[in-house]
Amino acid sequence: MSRQAQRLPPPVQLPPGATTPRAESWYVGVAVADVRANPDQGAERVTQALLGDEVKLLRDEGEWVQGQVPDGYIGWLQKGNLVRATPPLARDLVAVRVPRAILYKEPGSDAQAGEALLGTDLPLLAQKEDWLEVWLPGRPPAWLSRQEVDLWPGGQLPDKRSGSDVIKVAERLEGVAYLWGGVSLYGIDCSGLTYIAYFLNGVKLPRDADLQFKVGRPVARKDLQPGDLVFFNTSGGTQPTHVGIYTGNGEFLNSRSRQGVVVSRLDEPSFSAGYLGARRYLP
Repeated sequence: MSRQAQRLPPPVQLPPGATTPRAESWYVGVAVADVRANPDQGAERVTQALLGDEVKLLRDEGEWVQGQVPDGYIGWLQKGNLVRATPPLARDLVAVRVPRAILYKEPGSDAQAGEALLGTDLPLLAQKEDWLEVWLPGRPPAWLSRQEVDLWPGGQLPDKRSGSDVIKVAERLEGVAYLWGGVSLYGIDCSGLTYIAYFLNGVKLPRDADLQFKVGRPVARKDLQPGDLVFFNTSGGTQPTHVGIYTGNGEFLNSRSRQGVVVSRLDEPSFSAGYLGARRYLP
C-alpha cells in the first residue's frame, strides 16, 4: 500500500531497552481499531491499531480522537475504541505470534476475556506455568497461553532473526482477505503484511510500501534471499504501490486486492513489468 497522508516514519529498529510508557495516555481497548483520514466512519481507513497500542493525542473532537499510532500514522479513531489508562512499570512485553489468541480471565479456565491479534504486544505482569498474565488498558488483566506468544525481555527480542522467520510470520496470514489499511486476520493490505511480519522479528518498518522502499539495503534481483522485500508499480509509475516478501524460487508472499494473502511469482506479466527492486533489513 502506498498513499499520501499525514504520517511520520518510525525508526527502522526497535529501540534498545524499550520500556512501557508510565504516564496516563490513550490506549486502544479493542482487538483492532480503524484509523481514519477524517473523523467520519465513511472516511478512508489509513491504517489500524491493535489492542494496547498507545495513541498520542493531538485533538479531541466529540466521539473522535485524532492522534498518532505506533506505526507513525496520524489519523482519527473512534473514542469508543479507546480508553485512558496508566500502564504498569513492567518492562517485559508479550507479543502475539498467532493470527488470533484468546485472552482468559484465569489461567487454564474457560472464561474468556477477549482476543489479541498477531502483532499485539502487551506488558507482562506475571507467569504461571504455561500461562502469562498481561496488562489490558481499562479492564482487568488477562492470561494468554505461552505457546501463542513470544516473550520480549526488556521490550526486545532475545535472539537474532532471519528472513525465514519473517516468512513464517507472513505465512500465518495466508488466505486472509485484502483490506485497505488493514493489519490483521480480519483483513490486511500488502504493506500491512510486511510491517507485521518484520515487527515480530525486531524490525519496525515504516507503514507504507513507498517508505519501506526508502530504507534497508538495496538488493540486486540475482541476489534475492528469502525474507527480502520486493517492490512494484504495476501502473507504470516509478514509486512503489505494491510490496511482497520474497520466499525463494522466484516467488513471494503478498496481499493482493482481489485475492488476499497469496503466493505470487516475479515472472507474472504485471509484476515482471512493474518490478522496481528489492530491499533487505536483517543482517
